[in-house]
Amino acid sequence: GWSRVAAQILKMSTMLACNLPGQLHAGLVAHPKRSRTLSAKRHEALLARSRFWREVQREKKMETLMAKYDKSKTGNLNMQELGDFLQDAAKGVRPSDEEINFVMRSTQSKDGGVGDAITKSQIMIALDVWRHYEKTKPEIETYFKKYDTNNSGMLEFDQLKNLLTELNDGIPPPDDEVRWIESNADGSLKGVQKTGGINKTELMGAIALW
Repeated sequence: GWSRVAAQILKMSTMLACNLPGQLHAGLVAHPKRSRTLSAKRHEALLARSRFWREVQREKKMETLMAKYDKSKTGNLNMQELGDFLQDAAKGVRPSDEEINFVMRSTQSKDGGVGDAITKSQIMIALDVWRHYEKTKPEIETYFKKYDTNNSGMLEFDQLKNLLTELNDGIPPPDDEVRWIESNADGSLKGVQKTGGINKTELMGAIALW
């Protein structure tokens, strides 16, 4: 009967609304001749609607990622699960434990949180942290290959000083400056232990301090 037809129409309308791209919902694909005549109030309303649908799409993406990687079904990603996520983001190359911990602690420092887990709302922040680190990684590897002469996985005092000397056009920095940089960059993130040197995930922060 009519109630059955109405229910089908309502279901189809709901499915269509959910699948329409955000920009179409926002009404931003406007006729070029009309776009200039939009009032400021109307323009702001369109932008607000666009932001709303982008947020909806972002939320759906985070839910999808959490469903895929939260194998423990806790509603969070632990270290292992975060590593799986970053491995896929790195096209199959698994980050080191140091790098996974760095992403975890950096994400928590930006958005709060404690323990060895990140929440659904932090997934995209973690991805941004990883992508930024990936951009600097080739430079970091070059410095470590040259200055980590004992292959310890970190730059100790003399090695860090040699690097800073190169960056300072061959002029060695005073020892007290090197010690200050080492002290403030080593274990600077909450949850990261001091090692007595500068590891790969801490190097760019050390250089920035200088």
